[in-house]
Amino acid sequence: MSKTALVLGGTSPHKLLIDKLKSRGFYVILVDYLDNPPAKENADEHIKASTLDQDIVLSIANERKADLVISACIDQANSVCCYVSEKLNLPHPYSFQTSLNVTNKGLMKRIMLENGIPTSPFMTVSSPDEVEWNAVHFPSVVKPVDCNSSKGVKRVDNREDAEEAIADAILMSRSHEAILEGFNIGPEIQVDCLATSSGVKVMMTRQKQKIASNSKGMVLQSYGSVFPAPLTNVQRAKVQSIAERITAAFELRNTPFFYQAVITNGGISVLEFAPRIGGGLSYSILKDFGSYDAVEYTIDSYLGKDLEAVPYIPNNKFLSSILIYVHPGFFDHIEGLEDLIQKGLIESGIVMKSRGDFIDGDLRSSNRVAAFIVTEKDYHSLQSKARQAFSSIEAFDMDGKPMINRSVYPFA
Repeated sequence: MSKTALVLGGTSPHKLLIDKLKSRGFYVILVDYLDNPPAKENADEHIKASTLDQDIVLSIANERKADLVISACIDQANSVCCYVSEKLNLPHPYSFQTSLNVTNKGLMKRIMLENGIPTSPFMTVSSPDEVEWNAVHFPSVVKPVDCNSSKGVKRVDNREDAEEAIADAILMSRSHEAILEGFNIGPEIQVDCLATSSGVKVMMTRQKQKIASNSKGMVLQSYGSVFPAPLTNVQRAKVQSIAERITAAFELRNTPFFYQAVITNGGISVLEFAPRIGGGLSYSILKDFGSYDAVEYTIDSYLGKDLEAVPYIPNNKFLSSILIYVHPGFFDHIEGLEDLIQKGLIESGIVMKSRGDFIDGDLRSSNRVAAFIVTEKDYHSLQSKARQAFSSIEAFDMDGKPMINRSVYPFA
Protein backbone atom coordinates (compact mmCIF):
# COMPACT_ATOMS: atom_id res chain seq x y z
CA MET A 1 0.00 0.00 0.00
CA SER A 2 1.46 3.39 -1.04
CA LYS A 3 2.30 6.14 1.40
CA THR A 4 0.32 9.38 1.32
CA ALA A 5 1.86 12.85 1.09
CA LEU A 6 0.06 16.17 1.40
CA VAL A 7 1.74 18.91 -0.62
CA LEU A 8 0.71 22.37 0.54
CA GLY A 9 0.54 24.86 -2.32
CA GLY A 10 0.06 24.32 -6.05
CA THR A 11 2.78 26.72 -7.17
CA SER A 12 4.67 25.80 -10.34
CA PRO A 13 7.91 24.73 -8.58
CA HIS A 14 5.86 22.12 -6.69
CA LYS A 15 5.32 20.23 -9.95
CA LEU A 16 8.80 18.77 -9.59
CA LEU A 17 8.29 18.16 -5.85
CA ILE A 18 5.14 16.16 -6.61
CA ASP A 19 6.83 14.17 -9.37
CA LYS A 20 9.74 13.28 -7.10
CA LEU A 21 7.39 12.24 -4.28
CA LYS A 22 5.48 9.99 -6.68
CA SER A 23 8.76 8.44 -7.85
CA ARG A 24 9.43 7.58 -4.19
CA GLY A 25 6.14 5.72 -3.95
CA PHE A 26 3.89 8.41 -2.46
CA TYR A 27 0.26 8.98 -3.38
CA VAL A 28 0.26 12.79 -3.58
CA ILE A 29 -2.66 14.97 -2.54
CA LEU A 30 -2.29 18.64 -3.42
CA VAL A 31 -3.93 21.15 -1.07
CA ASP A 32 -4.54 24.56 -2.65
CA TYR A 33 -7.42 27.04 -2.47
CA LEU A 34 -7.39 27.70 -6.24
CA ASP A 35 -9.57 25.76 -8.67
CA ASN A 36 -6.73 25.11 -11.09
CA PRO A 37 -3.27 25.72 -9.55
CA PRO A 38 -0.27 25.00 -11.84
CA ALA A 39 0.78 21.80 -9.99
CA LYS A 40 -2.70 20.27 -10.00
CA GLU A 41 -2.07 18.22 -13.13
CA ASN A 42 0.92 16.52 -11.51
CA ALA A 43 -0.86 15.43 -8.32
CA ASP A 44 -2.93 12.28 -7.86
CA GLU A 45 -5.65 14.33 -6.21
CA HIS A 46 -6.47 17.96 -5.49
CA ILE A 47 -8.32 19.18 -2.38
CA LYS A 48 -9.47 22.78 -2.58
CA ALA A 49 -8.59 24.31 0.78
CA SER A 50 -6.37 26.98 2.26
CA THR A 51 -2.80 25.86 2.92
CA LEU A 52 -2.55 28.51 5.64
CA ASP A 53 -5.38 27.16 7.82
CA GLN A 54 -3.68 24.89 10.35
CA ASP A 55 -6.86 23.23 11.57
CA ILE A 56 -8.19 22.46 8.09
CA VAL A 57 -4.87 20.96 6.97
CA LEU A 58 -4.68 18.97 10.23
CA SER A 59 -8.18 17.63 9.60
CA ILE A 60 -7.29 16.61 6.03
CA ALA A 61 -4.05 14.95 7.16
CA ASN A 62 -5.94 13.04 9.86
CA GLU A 63 -8.73 11.96 7.55
CA ARG A 64 -6.38 10.85 4.75
CA LYS A 65 -3.88 9.24 7.15
CA ALA A 66 -1.00 11.27 5.71
CA ASP A 67 2.53 9.96 6.15
CA LEU A 68 4.09 13.28 5.13
CA VAL A 69 2.98 16.93 5.04
CA ILE A 70 5.38 19.02 2.96
CA SER A 71 5.95 22.33 1.20
CA ALA A 72 9.19 23.21 -0.53
CA CYS A 73 9.09 26.95 -1.18
CA ILE A 74 6.21 28.72 0.61
CA ASP A 75 7.08 30.28 3.97
CA GLN A 76 3.69 30.30 5.69
CA ALA A 77 2.81 26.83 4.35
CA ASN A 78 6.09 25.48 5.77
CA SER A 79 4.93 26.60 9.20
CA VAL A 80 1.61 24.78 8.76
CA CYS A 81 3.53 21.64 7.74
CA CYS A 82 5.51 21.77 10.98
CA TYR A 83 2.39 22.41 13.07
CA VAL A 84 0.46 19.49 11.58
CA SER A 85 3.48 17.18 11.66
CA GLU A 86 4.10 17.86 15.35
CA LYS A 87 0.44 17.21 16.15
CA LEU A 88 0.46 13.89 14.27
CA ASN A 89 4.01 12.86 15.18
CA LEU A 90 5.11 12.93 11.53
CA PRO A 91 8.67 13.71 10.41
CA HIS A 92 9.53 17.37 9.72
CA PRO A 93 12.75 19.38 9.27
CA TYR A 94 12.50 21.74 12.27
CA SER A 95 10.15 22.54 15.12
CA PHE A 96 6.93 24.48 14.81
CA GLN A 97 8.42 27.15 17.08
CA THR A 98 11.38 27.51 14.71
CA SER A 99 8.93 27.89 11.82
CA LEU A 100 7.24 30.74 13.71
CA ASN A 101 10.60 32.37 14.40
CA VAL A 102 11.41 32.47 10.69
CA THR A 103 7.99 33.32 9.22
CA ASN A 104 7.39 36.22 11.61
CA LYS A 105 9.91 38.86 10.53
CA GLY A 106 9.73 40.60 13.89
CA LEU A 107 10.79 37.47 15.77
CA MET A 108 13.41 36.72 13.10
CA LYS A 109 15.03 40.14 13.34
CA ARG A 110 15.08 40.06 17.14
CA ILE A 111 16.83 36.67 17.16
CA MET A 112 19.32 37.92 14.58
CA LEU A 113 20.30 40.93 16.66
CA GLU A 114 20.53 38.82 19.84
CA ASN A 115 22.94 36.42 18.10
CA GLY A 116 25.26 38.88 16.40
CA ILE A 117 23.88 38.45 12.89
CA PRO A 118 24.37 41.81 11.12
CA THR A 119 21.02 43.37 10.22
CA SER A 120 19.46 46.82 10.14
CA PRO A 121 17.72 48.37 13.19
CA PHE A 122 13.94 47.90 13.24
CA MET A 123 10.72 48.34 15.16
CA THR A 124 7.51 46.28 15.09
CA VAL A 125 4.21 48.14 15.40
CA SER A 126 0.49 47.40 15.22
CA SER A 127 -0.42 51.03 14.39
CA PRO A 128 1.36 54.01 12.79
CA ASP A 129 0.74 55.80 16.09
CA GLU A 130 3.18 53.44 17.85
CA VAL A 131 6.17 54.51 15.75
CA GLU A 132 8.95 56.33 17.62
CA TRP A 133 9.58 58.78 14.80
CA ASN A 134 12.62 60.35 16.42
CA ALA A 135 14.39 56.99 15.99
CA VAL A 136 13.49 56.62 12.30
CA HIS A 137 15.96 57.55 9.55
CA PHE A 138 14.84 57.78 5.94
CA PRO A 139 14.87 56.04 3.57
CA SER A 140 13.36 53.07 5.42
CA VAL A 141 11.54 49.88 4.47
CA VAL A 142 8.06 48.81 5.59
CA LYS A 143 6.93 45.15 5.61
CA PRO A 144 4.05 43.10 6.99
CA VAL A 145 5.60 40.80 9.59
CA ASP A 146 4.10 37.62 8.13
CA CYS A 147 3.09 37.67 4.46
CA ASN A 148 4.10 35.49 1.53
CA SER A 149 5.62 36.64 -1.77
CA SER A 150 6.94 40.11 -0.85
CA LYS A 151 3.45 41.53 -0.32
CA GLY A 152 3.50 45.06 1.03
CA VAL A 153 7.29 45.48 1.06
CA LYS A 154 7.92 49.15 0.27
CA ARG A 155 10.64 51.74 0.47
CA VAL A 156 9.50 54.96 2.16
CA ASP A 157 11.28 58.30 2.08
CA ASN A 158 9.29 60.41 4.52
CA ARG A 159 6.89 60.13 7.44
CA GLU A 160 3.73 60.59 5.35
CA ASP A 161 4.65 57.71 3.01
CA ALA A 162 5.72 55.59 5.97
CA GLU A 163 2.41 56.03 7.79
CA GLU A 164 0.48 55.03 4.66
CA ALA A 165 2.71 51.99 4.00
CA ILE A 166 2.52 50.87 7.65
CA ALA A 167 -1.28 51.03 7.61
CA ASP A 168 -1.35 48.97 4.40
CA ALA A 169 1.15 46.43 5.76
CA ILE A 170 -0.87 45.96 8.96
CA LEU A 171 -3.96 45.17 6.89
CA MET A 172 -2.00 42.55 4.92
CA SER A 173 -0.44 40.96 8.00
CA ARG A 174 -2.07 37.88 9.52
CA SER A 175 -1.08 39.10 12.99
CA HIS A 176 -1.85 42.77 12.12
CA GLU A 177 1.70 44.00 12.62
CA ALA A 178 4.24 45.80 10.46
CA ILE A 179 8.00 46.24 10.56
CA LEU A 180 9.77 49.53 9.91
CA GLU A 181 13.48 48.99 9.35
CA GLY A 182 16.53 50.78 8.03
CA PHE A 183 17.18 50.79 4.29
CA ASN A 184 20.62 49.64 3.20
CA ILE A 185 22.16 50.96 -0.01
CA GLY A 186 24.16 48.49 -2.07
CA PRO A 187 23.93 45.35 -4.20
CA GLU A 188 21.50 42.73 -2.89
CA ILE A 189 22.60 39.11 -2.81
CA GLN A 190 21.00 35.78 -2.02
CA VAL A 191 23.00 32.96 -0.46
CA ASP A 192 21.73 29.38 -0.80
CA CYS A 193 22.96 27.05 1.94
CA LEU A 194 22.61 23.54 3.29
CA ALA A 195 22.60 22.91 7.04
CA THR A 196 23.70 19.42 8.03
CA SER A 197 24.55 17.71 11.29
CA SER A 198 28.24 18.30 10.53
CA GLY A 199 27.97 21.99 9.66
CA VAL A 200 26.70 24.39 7.01
CA LYS A 201 27.83 24.76 3.42
CA VAL A 202 27.22 27.67 1.07
CA MET A 203 25.97 26.09 -2.17
CA MET A 204 25.49 29.15 -4.38
CA THR A 205 25.42 32.96 -4.38
CA ARG A 206 23.53 35.29 -6.66
CA GLN A 207 23.21 39.06 -7.12
CA LYS A 208 19.71 40.44 -7.57
CA GLN A 209 18.92 42.66 -10.56
CA LYS A 210 16.63 45.44 -9.38
CA ILE A 211 13.62 46.76 -11.26
CA ALA A 212 14.03 50.02 -13.17
CA SER A 213 11.38 52.12 -11.42
CA ASN A 214 12.02 54.06 -8.22
CA SER A 215 8.61 55.71 -8.18
CA LYS A 216 6.74 56.50 -4.96
CA GLY A 217 5.34 53.44 -3.21
CA MET A 218 7.03 50.97 -5.54
CA VAL A 219 7.38 47.53 -4.02
CA LEU A 220 11.02 46.55 -3.68
CA GLN A 221 11.59 43.71 -6.12
CA SER A 222 14.04 42.26 -8.64
CA TYR A 223 13.54 41.13 -12.20
CA GLY A 224 16.10 38.34 -11.90
CA SER A 225 19.57 37.40 -10.66
CA VAL A 226 23.10 36.82 -11.89
CA PHE A 227 24.93 33.69 -10.72
CA PRO A 228 27.39 33.60 -9.06
CA ALA A 229 27.51 36.93 -7.22
CA PRO A 230 30.75 38.87 -7.83
CA LEU A 231 32.15 38.62 -4.29
CA THR A 232 35.66 39.26 -2.99
CA ASN A 233 37.47 36.64 -0.90
CA VAL A 234 36.75 38.71 2.22
CA GLN A 235 33.04 38.87 1.34
CA ARG A 236 32.92 35.12 0.68
CA ALA A 237 34.36 34.46 4.12
CA LYS A 238 31.78 36.80 5.64
CA VAL A 239 28.98 35.06 3.73
CA GLN A 240 30.05 31.72 5.21
CA SER A 241 30.35 33.17 8.71
CA ILE A 242 26.81 34.59 8.54
CA ALA A 243 25.46 31.22 7.37
CA GLU A 244 27.06 29.57 10.40
CA ARG A 245 25.58 32.17 12.76
CA ILE A 246 22.10 31.66 11.28
CA THR A 247 22.21 27.88 11.73
CA ALA A 248 23.33 28.28 15.34
CA ALA A 249 20.83 31.01 16.23
CA PHE A 250 17.82 29.21 14.74
CA GLU A 251 19.00 25.66 15.56
CA LEU A 252 18.96 24.45 11.96
CA ARG A 253 20.50 21.02 11.60
CA ASN A 254 19.08 19.29 8.54
CA THR A 255 17.57 21.63 5.98
CA PRO A 256 18.23 23.75 2.90
CA PHE A 257 17.93 27.47 3.57
CA PHE A 258 18.77 30.78 1.98
CA TYR A 259 19.32 34.29 3.22
CA GLN A 260 19.12 37.66 1.51
CA ALA A 261 21.52 40.47 2.30
CA VAL A 262 22.87 43.80 1.12
CA ILE A 263 26.55 44.48 0.55
CA THR A 264 27.17 47.85 2.19
CA ASN A 265 30.25 50.01 2.68
CA GLY A 266 30.52 48.58 6.18
CA GLY A 267 30.14 44.90 5.28
CA ILE A 268 27.09 42.68 4.76
CA SER A 269 23.66 43.32 6.32
CA VAL A 270 21.11 40.49 6.35
CA LEU A 271 17.57 41.34 5.26
CA GLU A 272 15.90 38.03 6.12
CA PHE A 273 16.22 34.29 5.64
CA ALA A 274 14.03 31.23 5.05
CA PRO A 275 14.68 27.54 5.86
CA ARG A 276 13.49 26.33 2.45
CA ILE A 277 14.45 26.52 -1.21
CA GLY A 278 13.60 29.45 -3.45
CA GLY A 279 10.71 29.42 -5.89
CA GLY A 280 10.74 29.98 -9.62
CA LEU A 281 13.79 28.45 -11.29
CA SER A 282 16.00 28.42 -8.19
CA TYR A 283 16.10 24.64 -7.86
CA SER A 284 17.11 24.04 -11.48
CA ILE A 285 19.83 26.71 -11.30
CA LEU A 286 21.27 25.16 -8.14
CA LYS A 287 21.35 21.76 -9.78
CA ASP A 288 22.95 23.12 -12.94
CA PHE A 289 25.69 24.93 -11.06
CA GLY A 290 26.74 22.36 -8.55
CA SER A 291 24.80 19.09 -8.90
CA TYR A 292 22.81 20.24 -5.86
CA ASP A 293 19.31 18.78 -6.19
CA ALA A 294 17.52 21.09 -3.76
CA VAL A 295 14.15 19.35 -4.16
CA GLU A 296 15.61 15.94 -3.27
CA TYR A 297 17.32 17.53 -0.27
CA THR A 298 14.01 19.09 0.78
CA ILE A 299 12.21 15.73 0.71
CA ASP A 300 15.01 14.05 2.65
CA SER A 301 14.94 16.92 5.15
CA TYR A 302 11.19 16.48 5.74
CA LEU A 303 11.65 12.72 6.07
CA GLY A 304 14.32 13.23 8.73
CA LYS A 305 17.13 11.73 6.68
CA ASP A 306 20.65 12.99 7.34
CA LEU A 307 21.75 15.43 4.65
CA GLU A 308 25.26 15.51 3.26
CA ALA A 309 26.47 18.43 1.15
CA VAL A 310 27.84 17.64 -2.30
CA PRO A 311 31.12 19.30 -3.28
CA TYR A 312 30.74 22.38 -5.45
CA ILE A 313 32.32 21.99 -8.90
CA PRO A 314 32.99 25.34 -10.64
CA ASN A 315 31.75 25.38 -14.23
CA ASN A 316 33.32 28.66 -15.35
CA LYS A 317 30.20 30.31 -16.69
CA PHE A 318 27.75 33.02 -15.76
CA LEU A 319 24.02 32.49 -15.55
CA SER A 320 21.13 34.94 -15.48
CA SER A 321 17.50 34.37 -14.57
CA ILE A 322 14.85 36.75 -15.94
CA LEU A 323 11.44 36.96 -14.23
CA ILE A 324 8.41 38.09 -16.20
CA TYR A 325 6.02 40.64 -14.66
CA VAL A 326 2.82 41.74 -16.39
CA HIS A 327 0.16 44.43 -16.36
CA PRO A 328 -3.15 43.60 -14.61
CA GLY A 329 -5.41 41.12 -16.39
CA PHE A 330 -6.43 37.52 -16.87
CA PHE A 331 -3.43 35.50 -18.05
CA ASP A 332 -3.79 33.31 -21.14
CA HIS A 333 -0.41 32.15 -22.47
CA ILE A 334 3.25 32.90 -23.21
CA GLU A 335 4.74 32.93 -26.71
CA GLY A 336 8.42 32.59 -27.57
CA LEU A 337 9.88 30.44 -24.78
CA GLU A 338 9.87 27.14 -26.67
CA ASP A 339 11.30 28.76 -29.80
CA LEU A 340 14.13 30.32 -27.78
CA ILE A 341 14.95 26.96 -26.17
CA GLN A 342 15.05 25.25 -29.58
CA LYS A 343 17.36 27.96 -30.94
CA GLY A 344 19.66 27.58 -27.92
CA LEU A 345 19.30 31.20 -26.89
CA ILE A 346 17.94 30.25 -23.46
CA GLU A 347 18.72 27.19 -21.35
CA SER A 348 15.24 26.67 -19.96
CA GLY A 349 11.97 28.42 -19.25
CA ILE A 350 8.97 27.94 -17.01
CA VAL A 351 5.39 29.24 -17.04
CA MET A 352 4.22 29.89 -13.49
CA LYS A 353 0.58 30.73 -14.01
CA SER A 354 -2.42 28.85 -15.39
CA ARG A 355 -4.74 30.07 -18.10
CA GLY A 356 -7.42 32.29 -16.58
CA ASP A 357 -5.40 33.33 -13.51
CA PHE A 358 -5.95 36.97 -12.61
CA ILE A 359 -2.77 39.03 -12.11
CA ASP A 360 -3.28 42.31 -10.26
CA GLY A 361 -0.07 43.86 -11.59
CA ASP A 362 1.75 44.34 -8.27
CA LEU A 363 5.47 43.62 -8.52
CA ARG A 364 5.67 40.72 -6.06
CA SER A 365 6.93 37.17 -6.47
CA SER A 366 3.47 35.57 -6.58
CA ASN A 367 2.62 37.68 -9.66
CA ARG A 368 5.44 36.43 -11.87
CA VAL A 369 3.95 34.63 -14.86
CA ALA A 370 7.13 33.08 -16.26
CA ALA A 371 10.91 32.97 -16.04
CA PHE A 372 13.83 31.88 -18.19
CA ILE A 373 17.57 31.24 -17.88
CA VAL A 374 20.48 32.26 -20.10
CA THR A 375 24.13 31.30 -19.73
CA GLU A 376 27.35 32.75 -21.13
CA LYS A 377 31.09 32.75 -20.59
CA ASP A 378 31.29 36.40 -19.47
CA TYR A 379 29.01 38.97 -17.87
CA HIS A 380 28.77 41.30 -20.89
CA SER A 381 27.72 38.50 -23.26
CA LEU A 382 25.26 37.27 -20.64
CA GLN A 383 23.48 40.61 -20.45
CA SER A 384 23.36 40.92 -24.24
CA LYS A 385 21.82 37.47 -24.62
CA ALA A 386 19.27 38.16 -21.88
CA ARG A 387 18.15 41.37 -23.63
CA GLN A 388 17.81 39.54 -26.94
CA ALA A 389 15.77 36.73 -25.42
CA PHE A 390 13.51 39.12 -23.50
CA SER A 391 12.66 41.03 -26.68
CA SER A 392 11.51 37.77 -28.32
CA ILE A 393 8.82 36.72 -25.85
CA GLU A 394 5.39 38.02 -24.95
CA ALA A 395 2.61 37.19 -22.53
CA PHE A 396 -1.01 37.57 -23.61
CA ASP A 397 -4.23 38.04 -21.72
CA MET A 398 -7.48 36.26 -22.57
CA ASP A 399 -8.42 39.04 -24.99
CA GLY A 400 -5.21 38.49 -26.94
CA LYS A 401 -3.56 41.69 -25.72
CA PRO A 402 0.17 41.81 -24.76
CA MET A 403 0.71 41.86 -20.98
CA ILE A 404 4.42 42.12 -20.17
CA ASN A 405 5.18 45.22 -18.12
CA ARG A 406 8.36 46.17 -19.96
CA SER A 407 8.72 49.47 -18.08
CA VAL A 408 10.26 47.72 -15.05
CA TYR A 409 13.19 46.31 -17.08
CA PRO A 410 16.13 48.67 -17.52
CA PHE A 411 17.14 47.04 -20.81
CA ALA A 412 13.66 47.00 -22.43
